[in-house]
Amino acid sequence: MYSIQTFCQLAIASFILLWSGQVSASTSNYAPIAINLPAFSKECFYYDLISHDDSLVVSYQVLTGGNFEIDFEITAPDGSQIVSEKQKKYSDFLLKSFGLGQYSFCFSNTYGTALKKVEIVLELEKGALGDEASSPKDAVANNAIEEIDRSLTKISKTMNYLRAREWRNMSTVESTYSRLTWLSLLIMGIMVGISVVQAGIIQIFFKSRSRNYV
Repeated sequence: MYSIQTFCQLAIASFILLWSGQVSASTSNYAPIAINLPAFSKECFYYDLISHDDSLVVSYQVLTGGNFEIDFEITAPDGSQIVSEKQKKYSDFLLKSFGLGQYSFCFSNTYGTALKKVEIVLELEKGALGDEASSPKDAVANNAIEEIDRSLTKISKTMNYLRAREWRNMSTVESTYSRLTWLSLLIMGIMVGISVVQAGIIQIFFKSRSRNYV
């Protein structure tokens, strides 16, 4: 016979496992990808959408490199261009009702000569599965799980945005540090050059005066 404490622990563990399974079934597939885009290069990704009930969330953000601006294009399975953005640092899209098949997502680095790091997130959102809840308690539980899932998604997106801001700020600091280093070396070179010119001019003046006295 199990004690009351053991029975409670087993019940709690079963509830956690059941809740985790429901959350994993209702949540979307999260697949972050990081790529490096050299100057004047183009990189494309492809994804197959196989169900009309599903939708695809696509987001990207430039983490490092120059002015953090790239071009982005989304092409539908029928070859039509859905999205075309120029000089963007980040963006977010929801693809639904554009047809089944292969979608292409292309990134172009045509601004500046710096290597740019881009993070892409492809998130498949599943449609509603099965019939409606058989009881009000099930409906309340499903709504609570969906609310938790939405909150987790918002938190994840906020953290990704803050991390991208941190990457861009660090890249700006490193770039500024490099520029200040070269500027300091240039100023030192100019000062040395001016000192040499001044010494030469003074030496020429003294030589000309000594010749006049002779």
